[in-house]
Amino acid sequence: MEICRHDAIENDIRKLKRFSAPLESLEAWERFFSVKGVRETPGIDRFPGFGSREVYKARVVPLKENIGKSQGYRVIFEILENEICRILVFSRHGIYKTEHELLELIKARLSDF
Repeated sequence: MEICRHDAIENDIRKLKRFSAPLESLEAWERFFSVKGVRETPGIDRFPGFGSREVYKARVVPLKENIGKSQGYRVIFEILENEICRILVFSRHGIYKTEHELLELIKARLSDF
């Protein structure tokens, strides 16, 4: 599975700068996901509201932090044809005030392509 990131992921990571290792956590998840794929990677669910587009959400276990997966990061990604995964949003619960705000951000980033 080939993985690419939306250009704004760097901004997402900057918003998470007070946490220990957000970039390392994302990179570890990407390595695991590229080997296992959607079906074998735990913690992946379809993100509702996008019709036939294959948009998913997953939990990323935070590295170097003494907290569980539920307090970890979230990654929103889309599966494109030819086994390509495009990461749209990398965040943490509480960074976005509401789920509606996150949904609007996802739609905006989907329209960028």
